[in-house]
Amino acid sequence: MKNKAFTLTELLIALAVIGILISILLPVISNVMPDQNALMAKRAYHAVQSVTSSLINDEACYPNKIYALGDDARAGFDDGYGYADCALWGGRGYKDDGNNTKTDKYIDEEDANSKFLTLFTNKLDIKTNDSDILVILSNGASTYEFTTKDKMVWTAQNMNLAHSNSDPSIEFMIDVNGPDKPNCKSTSDTGCENKKDFDRFTVKIHADGKLDILEDWALDAVGVDADITGSDK
Repeated sequence: MKNKAFTLTELLIALAVIGILISILLPVISNVMPDQNALMAKRAYHAVQSVTSSLINDEACYPNKIYALGDDARAGFDDGYGYADCALWGGRGYKDDGNNTKTDKYIDEEDANSKFLTLFTNKLDIKTNDSDILVILSNGASTYEFTTKDKMVWTAQNMNLAHSNSDPSIEFMIDVNGPDKPNCKSTSDTGCENKKDFDRFTVKIHADGKLDILEDWALDAVGVDADITGSDK
């Protein structure tokens, strides 16, 4: 019995049907795949949450002085003083040599920003060592930037933790996929129409330990009931 082969027309029709099915299924498959950037944003936020909670409850470095008088009434990260029991920002006090000489670790000048950054980064898993934490000077302004071992790049900005400020706070802009593009925080950024392209977000840390996320996509990503596939709700 002679086998009947497919005609050219039949093959073209079959290919057309396959192409239509692929065009329908690809967006569906893409939407159900986990959004890696959303997962990393959630991981970064939980790290900020954990470290902030640990520091705000650290009486050795941030003693509760809310009931003190006047400008000494502080509660949280607006306190830049060094204390004897805070090993990384304080230490042993003064050497008793008659000249009031400071030890290597003791810091008596109030610098709330530097104190918080020093203690904060010490609790994170920095990529290699402290020497890789960069302070970049640009037009007289300093930028505090470092990379964690999961390749996320953290940049401290709007550093206003001084007690004299009306809203003592500091912000971290976190790039969850490091140097990889597209570097987006919202649809207003070039080439960032797709929600899954968003890879940067900002966390604002207030002096009392309260956290604010400044980008909507990251709010969705870190929410308890967030859709981590990245599809719009």
